[in-house]
Amino acid sequence: MGIEPSPDILESAAKSIAENRPRHRSVLIVESDPDLQWHLARVLTVDGNRVVGTSSGDGALTVISEWPADLALVAAKLPGMNGLEVAKRLRAHHPNLVVILMGEEVVAPVRKPQSPHITAYLPKPFRFDALRALIESLQLTPAPAE
Repeated sequence: MGIEPSPDILESAAKSIAENRPRHRSVLIVESDPDLQWHLARVLTVDGNRVVGTSSGDGALTVISEWPADLALVAAKLPGMNGLEVAKRLRAHHPNLVVILMGEEVVAPVRKPQSPHITAYLPKPFRFDALRALIESLQLTPAPAE
């Protein structure tokens, strides 16, 4: 028979493990350009996020109904419906969803949205470090890893 650790030691160990567990964000990418969608997914996955991509607004609505995301990167131009309409519908179902609209008409990264459905804007083309900086500036709290 061995010596059992005290409840205080077990609680301290559990707290330390919980604080040091990997953390992630769930990111939905809505981008009709397959190359850009793949590159975004790869960069965000390497950064420790869980990522699902789709190429249309209808696809985004289907995905979000089954897979709640913390963050959505939405292209301004999509087949079927534009990015602003997609953002509006996504936020109707998930009011706390952070939505970054990506588009050519955006001049610079902007955190003051002109629409209540958009959290921030990101101009295309952009560097991935600009995307990372924008995401960090939004101070999203990653969820604990499962």
